[in-house]
Amino acid sequence: MTAPEEKKTKTCPNCGEVVPLQTKQCPNCGQLLGGSSRQRQNWLKQLTPTEIFLLVLGSIMLGVFLVAL
Repeated sequence: MTAPEEKKTKTCPNCGEVVPLQTKQCPNCGQLLGGSSRQRQNWLKQLTPTEIFLLVLGSIMLGVFLVAL
């Protein structure tokens, strides 16, 4: 008997495109592949202080712009 072959490809959950196993992003639709759901849930905890500042500043600027309309 032969051992089952390892999968060399995976399927994009967004568009169904078959891509190589080591691919991090689907070349067809841009969906990020791999990584656990826990990593996707903790993205906010991984932000640097600069990124947090820019998110807050961008939100404030958007609010000012919308009020000024």
